[in-house]
Amino acid sequence: MLIQAAEHVWTEVEPAIFGTLLERALNPKERAKLGAHYTPRAYVERLIGPTIMEPLRADWDGVRGAAATLIEEGKADEAKAFVEAFHSRLAQTKVLDPACGTGNFLYVAMARMKELEGEVLDLLVELGDDQYVAELTGHTITPENFLGIEINPRAAAIAQLVLWIGYLQWHFRVNGADRTPPEPILRDVKTIENRDALIEWDEAGEPVTRWDSETMKEHPVTGKKVPDETARVEVCRYVKPRAAKWPKADFIVGNPPFIGGKDVRDRLGDGYFKALFATTDVPESADFVMHWWDKAATAVRKAGTHRFGFVTTNSITQVFSRRVIAKHLDAKDRVSLQFAIPNHPWVDEKDGAAVRIAMTVVAPGKAAGHHWSVADESGAPDHLVYTERVGQISADLRLGADLTATVALLANDGLCSPGVKLHGDDVLP
Repeated sequence: MLIQAAEHVWTEVEPAIFGTLLERALNPKERAKLGAHYTPRAYVERLIGPTIMEPLRADWDGVRGAAATLIEEGKADEAKAFVEAFHSRLAQTKVLDPACGTGNFLYVAMARMKELEGEVLDLLVELGDDQYVAELTGHTITPENFLGIEINPRAAAIAQLVLWIGYLQWHFRVNGADRTPPEPILRDVKTIENRDALIEWDEAGEPVTRWDSETMKEHPVTGKKVPDETARVEVCRYVKPRAAKWPKADFIVGNPPFIGGKDVRDRLGDGYFKALFATTDVPESADFVMHWWDKAATAVRKAGTHRFGFVTTNSITQVFSRRVIAKHLDAKDRVSLQFAIPNHPWVDEKDGAAVRIAMTVVAPGKAAGHHWSVADESGAPDHLVYTERVGQISADLRLGADLTATVALLANDGLCSPGVKLHGDDVLP
């Protein structure tokens, strides 16, 4: 099968399919444990836009306007230098997906950013800046701009490959099939880290094992099914757990694992559960995805990240998960929700199950955001109809008065009422 596959022409393969292929390869038990879901391309595009491309394109629009003004003033050299400076910043932009799976979000982000880079270089050529464009080797957007963290070693390896496939496809599409990239064509970069995104811990010597809670065998005397003691799995010991550090990035985007708060201990084990909550103040009942949300919001507030955007469970609006959002919206160095879809359809490609998700995009400071509601989802995933409103988005992903911040009225202090109650068994005629 490998030989047959190698005989095909793979130049136009869609890299996003590798996520689906890997998901099929995971057995149901492993898939559930990892919370593995691979986002449809249309949903990736929907989140990449407000998270990464809208702020980059807003900057680019400003640069183009300023360059046009300089040209009108007869300052062509200054205009070229202005555009070159923007390209230099763009070429150094880092994007992180801290639960990257097989790299779909990073691959799409790279494709959109390369399109923007193409527009920048086209303008430089129009301005007669051919020398700068000719000397771009090593000074352009490559897979090195895209960082990932992934706990599954197979997915991590595929993600790195997907980035290179996407990059080479773009190169040949723009430059022609006869123009090869500069040597070495594939660089041994390690931008996808195979590790846990939330905690780190020290090695604990020889691992402890237990029955895998699944494999059975026939008892030699009774003939009944009994646990097979030879089917063992390792039980990790989390010595000196501490919060994992994420690489510094300008934008964070992704689709962290879908595990409900009440299921985290059962899915990931008692040891991991205790280690995780020794390193965080996220409520234990919050969905697992909120640990990623909390770390990304902290990166926006404290580490210079411009924006982050995540696909999450739609239960993000429930009380325990909502507390995580409110903590960052109410902080002195606060953030704001720039984009939110609180209730969005999702069809699991493996079993066709209908799931409801939410999308949120966060930026520093206090600002109005774009609130989308799904008006017609009959054409999901590619052709959905939305309604949009603009305003301050609160922690429950609603516009208008922030009902999550209401407090008791002082005028009602000391007063009470039993409310409306029925007494007796009299029946009105």
